[in-house]
Amino acid sequence: MKRFLLSITILLCAVAGANAQSYMNEWIDFNKTYFKFKVGATGVYRISQSQLSSMGIANADAAHFQLWRHGKQVPVYTSVANGAIPSNGFIEFWGEVNDGKWERRMYLEPSYQINDQWSVFTDTASYFLTVNTNAGDNRRLVQTTNDLSSPLPAESYFRHNAALYYRNNLNLGYAAVIGNYVYSSVFDKG
Repeated sequence: MKRFLLSITILLCAVAGANAQSYMNEWIDFNKTYFKFKVGATGVYRISQSQLSSMGIANADAAHFQLWRHGKQVPVYTSVANGAIPSNGFIEFWGEVNDGKWERRMYLEPSYQINDQWSVFTDTASYFLTVNTNAGDNRRLVQTTNDLSSPLPAESYFRHNAALYYRNNLNLGYAAVIGNYVYSSVFDKG
């Protein structure tokens, strides 16, 4: 009986080890240095050559810069396509305020999240800049001409969805009345 229980225990441990969880940091290359930028509002952000110089990466090839947010690469625009960024040069990117999309996995059921447009922790998002010498893997925004010489066909309709996401109050979630309201410590049904 003891051997049978030991065999079952070993089998369960092997199955549990085979289904290892993701730590959500698989995008990090630990051989590279990452520089963190915080973004608190949605818009275009510029990293100047003087800022790059203060980080010690001003002489890096412009084609080698890479930017990350939430484990996904963010395309950037560099003032020069390749070579060192000149003294008046820059890197630009579209930065977005932090949202609650990553928080979905903290809920007991993902459908319990009321709103994924705002984070319940902070509105500041973190972006990470690094130098990746494999230039073919680096996403870029490219400048194109807006050619309207030939008229575009008229659209048959226009549709716009508007939404209002309240940020004044935080829904504290499920509560039980035990003299006072006692709230669940997990991300439960709200």
